[in-house]
Amino acid sequence: MAVNPGYVVESAVVPGDLDYIWGLIKSMKFKFSKAVVESSREEGNEDGSLGQYSIAYSDNTVQNVRVTEVSERLPTKRSLGMEMVDSDPPVDYSARMDEIILSAVTHGKRSVFVEFSSDFSSDVSMAALEDSKFKKREFFDDLIAFSESSAKS
Repeated sequence: MAVNPGYVVESAVVPGDLDYIWGLIKSMKFKFSKAVVESSREEGNEDGSLGQYSIAYSDNTVQNVRVTEVSERLPTKRSLGMEMVDSDPPVDYSARMDEIILSAVTHGKRSVFVEFSSDFSSDVSMAALEDSKFKKREFFDDLIAFSESSAKS
């Protein structure tokens, strides 16, 4: 049996201001994403802080994720860590930790470098890893399109 790395990372340069793009991510509403139908806070105090969220997708999947880390410590960086709690329908792996890191681009056009990574348990299949890769690319396509359309209005 081959060793499965169980790690997926994708990145993109998103046009816009760090605080604006961070607001879209930190809120956990994902209003820019065509794949997300609804996202609601299940536990915790305020939006964008530690707590548990239920995210309903257009393919009728509902996943509960727990925000485990929110960092705004550095002036040009932001990060959000999440862990998947459960999924309906169930996924074919035991655990997944996600991290989204935003870094302001400091030279050139106003933009943000965004990296989205997922670290899976060792029982993840190659199909699930590939699915994660393409879903991240769709996430970025939607975020870029939303950011560009917001900048024009």
